[in-house]
Amino acid sequence: MASRRHNGSSSSTSSRNYSLVASKMKCRCGLEAITRTVKNGENVGLKFHGCPRWPDGDCGFFEWAHVNPKVVDDLRFQVFERDTQVAEKEMEIDFLKEELKKVEKKMGSKEDELDDTKMELCHTRIELMKATRNEKNFSISLLVS
Repeated sequence: MASRRHNGSSSSTSSRNYSLVASKMKCRCGLEAITRTVKNGENVGLKFHGCPRWPDGDCGFFEWAHVNPKVVDDLRFQVFERDTQVAEKEMEIDFLKEELKKVEKKMGSKEDELDDTKMELCHTRIELMKATRNEKNFSISLLVS
């Protein structure tokens, strides 16, 4: 278990005095311990004391900083809330991806329909040109006869 040097202070000091006690805390190397904050995992946001040589020459010293349990609960609730928000956004993204697939499929169908209509229009133009040519030929043959 980790040891502390208190210089006459009791463990029930105020937060102001606690910072003085914490600054005098020594790791197993005999160096002044450093206060860090957990960045990942279920204890994210919590503070702890550790060896200043970490991660290279770490002596293995570790001690949780004294934290108000209400603060810990609040932090855990905030993490839970964020995880829930992330999960909701992921579900929303999946839903929108499915909707996008449906729209893309519908758009492909409409593009095929448009291509068919263009083809019909081309055939109609050709038929119209043929009819116009036939009408001109018929008019010329009436005139000639």
